[in-house]
Amino acid sequence: MLRLMVAVVIAFGAGNALAQKKMYRCGNQFQERPCEGPKAEATVESLPKADLQKEQEIAAKRREREQALRLAKCENYGEELADVTTRIKASADEKVKAQLSRRKLEMEVRIGRECK
Repeated sequence: MLRLMVAVVIAFGAGNALAQKKMYRCGNQFQERPCEGPKAEATVESLPKADLQKEQEIAAKRREREQALRLAKCENYGEELADVTTRIKASADEKVKAQLSRRKLEMEVRIGRECK
């Protein structure tokens, strides 16, 4: 009886080890080894000159757009700061002046941080 139990345990253990082969999914197929991985993206050297030039033009346009947006934003900040300063001078109420002064300080900090 003991021999039978040992044989059963060994049979289940060996069968389990064989059944647990790790399988890897590669697309729609399964295989025993890992996939090759994603195909390497084209490097600068492997791109044709036309594609490289096109990528450079796109990057230059993107930089120009970002610069234009940044300049417009800074111009708007400057106009808002000038408006706040004018409103401080025209205000008679001390509470309003204090609020506008805080706003002016916030705008000066923002301009110093984002527009320099």
